[in-house]
Amino acid sequence: MRAFVWHEGDSFLHRLNPLTKLLMCFLAAAVVSTANEPITPALIVVLSFVVTRGVGQVPWIVLGRPMLFGIPAAFGVFWTYTLFYGGSGPAWLFGATMATRLLAIMSASLLFVLTTDPSQFVRSLIHQAHVSPRIAYSVFAAYRFVPLLEIEFSSIRAAHQMRGGVGNRSFLDPIRELFGYAIPLLATAVRKGERVALAMESRGFGALPQRTYFRVTTLGNNDLVFAVACVGAFVALVAGRFYFY
Repeated sequence: MRAFVWHEGDSFLHRLNPLTKLLMCFLAAAVVSTANEPITPALIVVLSFVVTRGVGQVPWIVLGRPMLFGIPAAFGVFWTYTLFYGGSGPAWLFGATMATRLLAIMSASLLFVLTTDPSQFVRSLIHQAHVSPRIAYSVFAAYRFVPLLEIEFSSIRAAHQMRGGVGNRSFLDPIRELFGYAIPLLATAVRKGERVALAMESRGFGALPQRTYFRVTTLGNNDLVFAVACVGAFVALVAGRFYFY
């Protein structure tokens, strides 16, 4: 889970409004979804990594860590579509297209996730997208539970190991262990959620129609420059696709 947590920094991408980056992710997904060849998605993968590394100042090791999940998933998509493809044209080409689509969407999403502070994203949803604070802060609280549940899972697993409850004596043991982890983890999540709800209610969250904010997100010139550059790149990719293919 740590592979998908934002990388703190003060780069050009970090200072952008989160909604600007999110919109560009949706545009990238739209361009990729309409591609019927693997070159366009592959170019978006390269472009996303170059921008995230160069403009976002995210280290290569941080960028490569999520690929430990993405590359095996893309390989699975490739051989599955290649093996069971029943349409016209080469099966391997269709499989490669679907695999690179997955990698392209994932790399564009990494640009957003690794350079966006979750609290800033919540504020941008409230200030620019006019989302209700109740919904926005609920999403933020759920996101903050992810690393906490990961720590709790490690503690539960360590407790099982201390009691000799972890082992591979038969093929049913992993299933039993899964239920042994799921029940206390679910109970922990419910207790944490209840405590957060009580804390928010005790502080009068949502009691008034208007509320004040210590930090306010805005849309600036940098957002416009980034949006124009991304739209220009996507238009060039689509135009090149129709010209060459």
